Amino acid sequence: MPAARYGRAAGKSDKPWKDAIARAVKRAQDGTKTKWLDVLADKLVVEGAGGNILAIKEVGDRLDGKASQPVEHSGDALGGLAEAVRALAQLRAKQ
Repeated sequence: MPAARYGRAAGKSDKPWKDAIARAVKRAQDGTKTKWLDVLADKLVVEGAGGNILAIKEVGDRLDGKASQPVEHSGDALGGLAEAVRALAQLRAKQ
């Protein structure tokens, strides 16, 4: 009996929705052979210029990259790990 396979099958993507859209964009063309990706990009820009806030955000994210998220931190960077290591060392020293 063959061994069980885990994970995704060879050649299969873990992003099927992205892959389906990419295939559709490659397949679909209008009469002037303009690729649909260009048509979609034009539509996104027109929507953004018309005030669609989601389109504006998408254009900004694509041109400038997504805004970085600030990370706040307080306290021990190791989350008490240093104290745990010290305690373990003390226990081992007593043995």
